[in-house]
Amino acid sequence: MPGCCISPADGGWTMPPASTSWRCFGVAGEPPISLFKGRIAAGAADAIAHVLASGQLATGPRVHEFETRLGERIGNPHCVATSDRAGALTLALRLCGVTPGDEVLLSPLTCLSTTMPIANLQARPVWCDIDPNTGMLDPQALKNQRSRRAKAIIHYHWAGDVGPLAALQAAANLLDLPLIEEASGAFAASFRGRALGATGSDFCVYSFYAVSHLAAGEGGALFCGAAASAQSARQLRRFNIHQASFRLPGGDLNPDSDIQQPGYSCAMSDLTAGLALAQLREVDDTLARHRANAAWLDAALANVPGITRLQRDPEAQSAHWVYALRASGRASLINKLHRHGIAAQRLHLRNDRYSCFADPGQPLPGVEAFDADNLCIPCGWWLSPEDLTRIARCIAAGW
Repeated sequence: MPGCCISPADGGWTMPPASTSWRCFGVAGEPPISLFKGRIAAGAADAIAHVLASGQLATGPRVHEFETRLGERIGNPHCVATSDRAGALTLALRLCGVTPGDEVLLSPLTCLSTTMPIANLQARPVWCDIDPNTGMLDPQALKNQRSRRAKAIIHYHWAGDVGPLAALQAAANLLDLPLIEEASGAFAASFRGRALGATGSDFCVYSFYAVSHLAAGEGGALFCGAAASAQSARQLRRFNIHQASFRLPGGDLNPDSDIQQPGYSCAMSDLTAGLALAQLREVDDTLARHRANAAWLDAALANVPGITRLQRDPEAQSAHWVYALRASGRASLINKLHRHGIAAQRLHLRNDRYSCFADPGQPLPGVEAFDADNLCIPCGWWLSPEDLTRIARCIAAGW
């Protein structure tokens, strides 16, 4: 499987002849292959120039337009654009009623942008076990959690794959806790034909960081299951100011407009929204490329000794931010890939190792198993057929 070709007519991959050698390429003269890379849409520069020319750089009409367009793409109008993913998660946690001393249930294998909002609200993460076959929360382990101060569950969709949403939503209902989907690497991934953010969960968070599918440098979005939650989130993201009463009809500040609870400064700017709107026009092509590359790697790595592909829910469609797998002798494989100019790494470290989340926790055998051998390799839009072949050959030749 050392070569592949792409049909320019439909973008479909065809498999290479089975007789070709799997001997790994040398790296002399070959460019490095990145694990993460942001794609810049053709109209991005013009979009930014238009915002600059307008003089409206802070939150304004383009943020509203982006929320509308993104809501249409996802299938949920209750979209609140934020300055970043952490801001969106902070709003979600506040709307779940998380206060100092409360607890939030989640896996320790997640991004720091996922866990830091918990600590910044002076709440405490309660680490839950995962299914090592998926890298994501185990619904049964979640059901067995006993926490009198738990106020929310955060589920992190690993590497763009989709967790077992039906079972997770059932567990959340059993525990009478709201479910926050953390879909920062899973833009427009879907479950039962509905995009994340429109699957019936209480909240869903997206990221538009520089290497996301929809790359706007920074930025995030909070999708809410209810219109009232979205309205509250919009107010909270701007110091909890009640915009309708904050100014008098003539424009002066209104001394009678009260702020009863503190809010945040995490609104998206029009500059970010202008770029995000340009990116939104090409994001489906980006997703299609990631998915096609991942499908090719699925076939190419299916029978490679030492490689275990992750299990994916047949009712879901992954966004494949990166290609996640498990590898025996992971360190040796990473070293070999790096020698051949191919980026590879663990996606995240266990967050329960950081002293800022001081908690002895409990045994988490699923986390232990997955943490020992999980790995991600490139599958992004920038890969050529030759790049894919180079990656697959290098792995299949052994390490």
